[in-house]
Amino acid sequence: MANLYVKASPPADLNRNTEWFTYPGVWTTYILFLFFSWLLVLSVFGCSPGMAWTVVNLAHFLVTYHFFHWKKGTPFSDDQGIYNRLTWWEQVDNGKQLTRNRKFLTVVPVVLYLIASHTTDYQHPMLFFNTIAMIILVVAKFPHMHKLPEGHYCIGKPERKTVMDDVMLLYRLNFCLYSPKR
Repeated sequence: MANLYVKASPPADLNRNTEWFTYPGVWTTYILFLFFSWLLVLSVFGCSPGMAWTVVNLAHFLVTYHFFHWKKGTPFSDDQGIYNRLTWWEQVDNGKQLTRNRKFLTVVPVVLYLIASHTTDYQHPMLFFNTIAMIILVVAKFPHMHKLPEGHYCIGKPERKTVMDDVMLLYRLNFCLYSPKR
C-alpha cells in the first residue's frame, strides 16, 4: 500500500525557478489546466469546440512564449544573478537537452495544434493561426535558439562580450543564412 505514491528526490543544486516542474503530478496538472481552460472558453464565449481549442492554443502560445522563452532571469535574489541571462526554458533541467520534461513541453504545443486544427476542420484562418503558434513555440525550443539576446533570432546585432560569444554568433549566423531551404 505504501508504493502507491511516487517518491521524488530532486538533486541538491536545483534552480528554485524551475524546481516545481520536477515534482510528481505537474504534467497531469498542466494537462488538466489546459482542458479546464477549454471548458471555460467553451462555456463563457459559447463558441464551437474547435474555436475554443484555437483560443486555448493561442493563449497557451502567448503565455508560454512570454514566460518560457522571452523573459529572462529568476524572481529569486539568492541565486546571485547566475540565471539573469537565461530564459526559463534554458534553466529547465539545468540546460540538459532531451530530458523528459523538455520532451513533454515540446509535445504539448504539437498536440494542442493537432486538436485545434482537427476540431476546426482545418479551416483557413484558424489553421493559419494554429500553425504559426505551433511553429514558433517548437522552433523556440531548438538548442540553437538558446542564449540568444532578446528579440535576436537570426537578425539584429546581439551583445558580444568574449571571443566565445563571437564564435557562437558566427555559428548562429551561419546556421540562419546557410540552412538548407526546402
